Amino acid sequence: MCYVIIFVYGGFMDVVKDFLLNYYFLTFVAAWAISILLKAGLHSWKIRKRFNLKDGFQNGGMPSSHTTIVAALTFSLLFRTGLSDLFFVSAIFASIVMSDAIRIRKNVGLQGEKLNELLRKFDEKTIRVVYGHSFAQVMAGMVLGFFCALVFKVILF
Repeated sequence: MCYVIIFVYGGFMDVVKDFLLNYYFLTFVAAWAISILLKAGLHSWKIRKRFNLKDGFQNGGMPSSHTTIVAALTFSLLFRTGLSDLFFVSAIFASIVMSDAIRIRKNVGLQGEKLNELLRKFDEKTIRVVYGHSFAQVMAGMVLGFFCALVFKVILF
């Protein structure tokens, strides 16, 4: 019985170790964490208030966290697999996410603005309007994702 527990525990720990030391997982976590910290830091610097990590989790802002993550994963695949089928699938997915961040979410913000105008006319409580990202914010996310993937490829793996 004891040997079975040790074997199962040892096998489980190998799976956890392999998961936590996975190149793609580490790239994803680093890209996500750095983008959140940068977004919170830039937000606090912009409005001259104390750093609050919660600001990094808000929609919009510089850099686009979604873009950073999909770019990091896409460039990771490029660095590891070259111009493989999986890379192209990831690149298409990344382009959809980036397009959504710029176009669709911006339109949702504009619609929220119009909705607030209607709500004010009827003395109703307004909603918080969140706009999508600017082109520069999305490009900054893409560049950050590229560098996260590059750092893990060159230095760690």
